[in-house]
Amino acid sequence: MKKLFGLMALAIVAIAFAACGSSNTPEAVAQKYLKAQQKSDWDTYFKLRASDTELSKEDKQMLIAKGDAELKELGGIKSFEIKETEMAEDGQSAKVKYDIEYGNGKVKENEVLKLVLVDGKKWKVKPKTKSFKF
Repeated sequence: MKKLFGLMALAIVAIAFAACGSSNTPEAVAQKYLKAQQKSDWDTYFKLRASDTELSKEDKQMLIAKGDAELKELGGIKSFEIKETEMAEDGQSAKVKYDIEYGNGKVKENEVLKLVLVDGKKWKVKPKTKSFKF
């Protein structure tokens, strides 16, 4: 009985670790990042970007206003689909390709998010510039 209980406990712990680990993949981070844009969840959006600690509060507010205006013009993000991930040989960066459809019917295919592994632990989106890309 003790062996059975021990094996069950070990299995539960292994499943929990596997589930937690899968949320820090380039695909999972790209999914969260695009979902944050879709919902205008700017706190999450900035947390998932690499090097945004350099942005001042004013810069973030300006980017949020610009992002909200661009999303409004496009009719929001209707849907997106992660297509493929290309991992760098050194495992320190990745490119995630995705398609995105906006509320106004505009579709962009094969868009690319570049991600970097920060401190060898967390995947973050590498912004192209200090602006949004819709």
